[in-house]
Amino acid sequence: MDAVEELKREHSVIEGVLASLERKLEEFKASGRIEPAYIRGLVKFCQTFIDKCHHGKEERCLFPCFERLGIPREGGPIGVMLQEHEMGRMLVRRISDMLELYEQGAAELDDILDTCQMYVELLKQHIYKENNILFPMGGGLMGSEDHKNSMACYEEREHELGHDTHQRMLELAKKLSE
Repeated sequence: MDAVEELKREHSVIEGVLASLERKLEEFKASGRIEPAYIRGLVKFCQTFIDKCHHGKEERCLFPCFERLGIPREGGPIGVMLQEHEMGRMLVRRISDMLELYEQGAAELDDILDTCQMYVELLKQHIYKENNILFPMGGGLMGSEDHKNSMACYEEREHELGHDTHQRMLELAKKLSE
């Protein structure tokens, strides 16, 4: 199996959730209030599926493979992707913190909406860069053994997270996208 295509499939799941989030942000803005349960579910999906599962596979499995094949981390596309992973983590923490403050009456609706929109824009651009620049560049250098080793590493990552975590997150993505 192709290790790059596996991550692109995960990108499709993430893009579905982002599209749903954009629709929800419009609804929240129009109604003047948010659905805290939706935002909590979103934060859980972002922290578990996007960060621990997906970005974990990139950071621990695919990017090190790309580096071994000659794609630089520092001053190169891998370094940019890693910086964006950190920016995403920071924005998700901020969304979570803003939700808590909002529920206490200490944050405005726009604080959450604006942070969510920043996160959407970051991830949409991030996925575009990976799918259209980094993945074709690195995937073109990978041999069958590289794909096999990366897929084995992905499986290890999934195992570390718990045998049903990936499936539960796919179900959550479906729920968030309804």
